[in-house]
Amino acid sequence: MESLSVSAPIGWWRKLRLSRAWRVPATGIGFALFGLGGAVLSLSVFPILYFLPVKQAQRAVYTRRVIATVFRNYVRVLRWLGLLSYEFHRIEQLHRPGQLIIANHPSLLDVVFLMGLTHASCVVKASLWRNPFTAMAVRAANYVSNSDPDLLNRCVDTFKAGHSLIIFPEGTRTKPGQPMVFHRGPSNLALSAGMAITPVMIRCEPATLLKNQQWYEISAQPPHYTIRVLPDVATAAYMADGQMQSMAARQLTRDLVELFTQQLQQR
Repeated sequence: MESLSVSAPIGWWRKLRLSRAWRVPATGIGFALFGLGGAVLSLSVFPILYFLPVKQAQRAVYTRRVIATVFRNYVRVLRWLGLLSYEFHRIEQLHRPGQLIIANHPSLLDVVFLMGLTHASCVVKASLWRNPFTAMAVRAANYVSNSDPDLLNRCVDTFKAGHSLIIFPEGTRTKPGQPMVFHRGPSNLALSAGMAITPVMIRCEPATLLKNQQWYEISAQPPHYTIRVLPDVATAAYMADGQMQSMAARQLTRDLVELFTQQLQQR
């Protein structure tokens, strides 16, 4: 996915794409394309990948590459429709193997952006494993269900295999105007695996596709996404001097919330 903020076209097409009269139906087109594309892939490409006569690890790599390619092209289509613009900073850091990537979650498209930028695994909602249109894809990609009773070990095994893992520690989209709240799971995982955390700051201005917001409730202007990879957060010091992991995880989680909050306050 190219790292740029695209200049808008000139003349009547630019004016049309900025108008609400265009962007409301275009948003509907965007949602329809996502649903239709998902259905087509679930009935064609993902079953083929799922039943490929190769090892599970190789099948997962192929599937994640397909998903990344689809998502990259999907956001390009949304940009062409005038529904958003975007810019990326330090995204080359996401290409390193075996990372624990965490990100804030202001918008519905955060997952699409991040999974389009990487070939990482992801902790996903258990409902996706039961949905007939997504079950085969998440299984072929060997994603991790958030209801897996062996969740911690599954995640650690992902790192041992040299793959990165994406987690949204809020668990759901950010509630506007309310303090950010992180679950301690990612902190416990980082401490158990003895690894650093790669934080990704996602900014969406103006806010759009929020929790409980209808698809047609669009902002006055097309949203601009800024995705910035921050320096790694080392975790070894949190377990120094025999500190209990439960206490260390609480402190690490508080520090991560403070980091993201400070980044969001910067302009």
